[in-house]
Amino acid sequence: MTIRTDNQIPTTDPRPLSFTDLTACLELSDNREWPLEDRKWEFLLRVGQGYGIVDADGKLAASAVLTHFGDFAAISMVLVAAKYNRRGLGTRIMRHVMAEAGDSVATLYATPQGQPLYEKLGFQATSGCEVLTGAFTGRGAGTTRPAAAGDLPAILRLDAEVCGVDRTHVVSRLPEFADRIRVIERDGEITGYAAQTRALSQNGSNQVGPVIAATDAAARALISDIAIDAGGQTRIDLDTARPDLIEWATQNGLTPVFSCKAMVVGGATLPGDRGRLYAPILQAIG
Repeated sequence: MTIRTDNQIPTTDPRPLSFTDLTACLELSDNREWPLEDRKWEFLLRVGQGYGIVDADGKLAASAVLTHFGDFAAISMVLVAAKYNRRGLGTRIMRHVMAEAGDSVATLYATPQGQPLYEKLGFQATSGCEVLTGAFTGRGAGTTRPAAAGDLPAILRLDAEVCGVDRTHVVSRLPEFADRIRVIERDGEITGYAAQTRALSQNGSNQVGPVIAATDAAARALISDIAIDAGGQTRIDLDTARPDLIEWATQNGLTPVFSCKAMVVGGATLPGDRGRLYAPILQAIG
């Protein structure tokens, strides 16, 4: 007879996750005291591929999501149930998704708790990210407008130029996921866009992202107009290399609540003109 304890380490290989696993994903998030972001999980499982390790009780013991973008891939939602903490499941599922990434350069955002694991797996911090939330108190710029259906081809071209890869399978779904998309133009050409998604969890903030703009002034205009249009609490994730923009955000009602590191395997340089990427769609995607 095999005697099994409640925290016996699962030995099964990671398996793909689907929408039928959404409840299990939310239960795992709750176990680690993460927000219950059902809309975020649904979006990620639609545009990416989730993987999970299931324990002997049929519970999800570990998770991760891999979202491919051609030559690079974003890893997110890396979670391990508390009772299996520091028992190798995080390393095992990370090695699995890194193998699934193939020749694509893997990227992720790391909390201070997760950073040591990722460093052991060859990730290097390439930049920092400051998460700010609060009720936006600034004034609208009035120089942006709501995106129309006919703007999608121009938005896709701009996004590909800035990010250096084709993200059509993600950006084309923004109208389903986001509540608002605004664009800014110069001489009749769209030079920037931003999206806002209503709170992904109870008591959460409206997420602003992505923000792509040609200048700091254009980025501020997009953020101002979309935050005022949405109302309520706003969240935006800004690169720490933009201290002037972070200071502007704090002067307009937003407060830094935590920071993390953007990490890339081997510290590789990501493609595109990233100087125009002011905020990611989500940290889970980039």
